[in-house]
Amino acid sequence: MASDYTPFVIESSSLSDSRKLVREKIIPWEGLARAGIISNDQADLIKILETQNAVSKRETVLNSVDLYAKTILNLLNKLEINSRDDVLKSVLVLISDLLTDPDAKLFLSSLLGLSKVDSALPFGPFVKHLENNDMLIKSLSFYNLTILLVAGSREGINADKEVLITLFNLVCSKHYIGNAADQNSQFIGVQLLQELVIVKRYRDIFQEHNLISNFKSINTLIEVSARKPNSVNFQLLYYVFMTVWILSFSSTLNKTMVHNFPQLIGNLLTVSKESIKLKVVRVAISTLKNFVAVTINSSEQYSVVKLILFYDGLNIVRTIQTRKFASNGSDDELSSDLAYLNDTLSEVVTNKLSSMDEYLVELENPELLSWSSPTHKSSDFWQGNAHKFKDNNFKLVKRMLEILSADETQEGGTKPKVIMLNDLQFLIKNLGSDIINYLNTENGGQYKLLIMTLLEKNGGDNELKYEALRTIQHLVGHA
Repeated sequence: MASDYTPFVIESSSLSDSRKLVREKIIPWEGLARAGIISNDQADLIKILETQNAVSKRETVLNSVDLYAKTILNLLNKLEINSRDDVLKSVLVLISDLLTDPDAKLFLSSLLGLSKVDSALPFGPFVKHLENNDMLIKSLSFYNLTILLVAGSREGINADKEVLITLFNLVCSKHYIGNAADQNSQFIGVQLLQELVIVKRYRDIFQEHNLISNFKSINTLIEVSARKPNSVNFQLLYYVFMTVWILSFSSTLNKTMVHNFPQLIGNLLTVSKESIKLKVVRVAISTLKNFVAVTINSSEQYSVVKLILFYDGLNIVRTIQTRKFASNGSDDELSSDLAYLNDTLSEVVTNKLSSMDEYLVELENPELLSWSSPTHKSSDFWQGNAHKFKDNNFKLVKRMLEILSADETQEGGTKPKVIMLNDLQFLIKNLGSDIINYLNTENGGQYKLLIMTLLEKNGGDNELKYEALRTIQHLVGHA
């Protein structure tokens, strides 16, 4: 174990208090020996530690470190799930105390060394107890496992990929980050996830398996925080942003995050503009900078820049640049990131951006469709750009029809469909028979049938029915 390695110490007052209560409880080790779970010698070995303070306990363990490592892990492995929870908690707290003691690294090394005896060790017994119903046991198992996994990665000792997939699915679930009712669980979960994705191999696994479904809970947490960025737990928000920042050093991850959760850009900008905590602003801006700078190609970068501009990103960046902490030169990294964003966004606004680009951002991200964009009501816009919708065999029209056929239970409800029908009416006015023939004949006439279905939908949105009726009238009228 490298001499400069410091195990991960989780920040959680609730977890610290729970561990303290567990340490104070007396465990009947003799009873476990009589039950045949451990031998009398093993029971005596562990019982000795109960009367010792932290320093003496560490010295006792280190004097027979391999024996203690085998005994403790063997006990953890033998204990059944949801059975003898008091013993489980005691063993898991003992392990976490030793793993987080900077002077007890030999214990960590000894546990990792057991992989030479059995490939399932030392990770398997902890994975087993992730299924326990008790959240403290679940969290302590996860915590100890995370320390071992991160330390093991430095030594070339890696768990099977399935172990990491299990952890990522669990930490992003309703038990941790996805638990909107328990901020303590979210706080613990975000730190566990952050510690794991720092390791490139583990980050790659996070990217390859269930990324969209797992990231959804992270995005939801950010979305809730962005509504009142100065009324939330700042440390929780900081850890969430730090996790996304770590992920944002991968171009493929960035593409997935931005394309599937475009509102993430708007939330990062909102928090950057409104938060009173410098460290939160700094990491939010740095993440935005990575979204722009770390992309798979120039086309993808342009797509991200357009999305930032859609959320008024240039004005927000310039506003932050005028704030004292950004303008007095005291934070070179923040000033540099802001300057990069300002220059990149300004260049696009000056030389490339058009109203059509704004429209395409919404078309790519239907949840952003809004009447607040003037393109949906501007006759001049449609007169100047309607011909572009014929390009590539009506590619943009196909995209509009995809939005019309999407599931209405998704975020945004029927509003995107209402706006798309409005836009189709403008296209019919300007393209006439070209788009009418396309809608009537392409895909066996299913596109026209789709619009009629929206009109006839029972119990549907009245505004949606009205716009569907108007679209049909335009089609019939031009025909």
